[in-house]
Amino acid sequence: MMRAVAALVFCLASFTALPAARAESVIAALSEKVVEIRSNFVGTEIVLFGSVERDGETVGRAHGYDVVVVIEGPRRDIVVWRKERVAGIWVNGAGIEYRNAPSYYAVLSNRPLEEIAGPVVLRRKGIGRDYLPLEAASEESEETVAVFRDALLRRKEAQSLYFSHHDAVDMLTPSLFMAHIPLPANIRTGGYRAQVHVFGDGALLATSRVGFWVIKTGFEAAVYDLAHRQPLVYGLATVAMAFGVGWLGSVMFRRN
Repeated sequence: MMRAVAALVFCLASFTALPAARAESVIAALSEKVVEIRSNFVGTEIVLFGSVERDGETVGRAHGYDVVVVIEGPRRDIVVWRKERVAGIWVNGAGIEYRNAPSYYAVLSNRPLEEIAGPVVLRRKGIGRDYLPLEAASEESEETVAVFRDALLRRKEAQSLYFSHHDAVDMLTPSLFMAHIPLPANIRTGGYRAQVHVFGDGALLATSRVGFWVIKTGFEAAVYDLAHRQPLVYGLATVAMAFGVGWLGSVMFRRN
């Protein structure tokens, strides 16, 4: 009898500990799943669209929904150097390596982030310039890491690879939304991930994830594959081409 009571108490506690079912969910999709880079590629944009779905027992939010889209590109290690002047020449001095930093980081929302959620939620989800998690490979003081981190962010922002647009998500209806994702000409190839966060009254209600690929096609793809898969052949071909162009130039402009 005591064992049965204990089992019943355990079951009730387990059910109590289960998270409540989400009242809202988000469905999102992209206009393109593959972005092709050719010789004339100067950048492009793709469209993300979606909707916020409510279950039958949930009423609409009094202040509506907020949508934040975070897009991250392929990750790689990035070294940030401090320029130092030695004998009148600027050279690379001390540096910090950041591991697995996203090559592309964009935050799109329908209004400023500070009006959507508090810093605790934004930091936990890594949303926004100030809360992007960047891991330094070496142990340095907090002040030094902060200086190099800011330099990395400014460099990426100058290259249009890191940015935040606080009016880039259009709420077409209280539950339908659309966002244009700009992709500059200098983006890296690889897989990209978009996280769609839906907020209501400052609380995170639902998250959905979609992704797309950026690939090289045509002659550029052939050259890229040759350089990475057969570097010796690529180097010999480059040298032979340089000699050929030089010889052809000497023949064409030879003086009689």
